[in-house]
Amino acid sequence: IRKLADNCTGLQGFLVFNAVGGGTGSGLGSLLLERLSVDYGKKSKLGFTVYPSPQVSTSVVEPYNSVLSTHSLLEHTDVAVLLDNEAIYDICRRSLDIERPTYTNLNRLVSQ
Repeated sequence: IRKLADNCTGLQGFLVFNAVGGGTGSGLGSLLLERLSVDYGKKSKLGFTVYPSPQVSTSVVEPYNSVLSTHSLLEHTDVAVLLDNEAIYDICRRSLDIERPTYTNLNRLVSQ
């Protein structure tokens, strides 16, 4: 990230996309946001974070990961956009007619 940022002539900020249900998205995402705050304190940081849903759960520790990473998200971003995992699934099913959405479908929808 530092190399890319150094090559920018007019760096305005960062867009960070992550999910906080799993250990990597919550732990590494929190660490990344913290480092960006330390190294690029005055640059804008926008976080787009997917939160797990009890209806669409893959792990029993998702609620813990979410709660523990929320503090870091709020502390180190200027704007936090919270995305509901179940709502994203519903959009894929109802609006896009995707019967069994995959993570690729969900990621593409969020990135648009």
